[in-house]
Amino acid sequence: MPQDSDMKPTPSRTRPLRLWLAGQATILAGAAAMAWTHSFIPMALAGSAALMMTVPLVKAIATGKRIRR
Repeated sequence: MPQDSDMKPTPSRTRPLRLWLAGQATILAGAAAMAWTHSFIPMALAGSAALMMTVPLVKAIATGKRIRR
């Protein structure tokens, strides 16, 4: 019977981490758009999106699921 340590990470296991990283990239894009447009709206939208993309990672950590090997 295979153990968890023998199994490779599956897309469902790495998905929360990938979403969180995408949220961080969204913040960078929002910061760049804020600099170009001289408006706080792009950064506010990017921050909101990043917060929403963080929720699956927090839920996975709270339930004790393994995110990576």
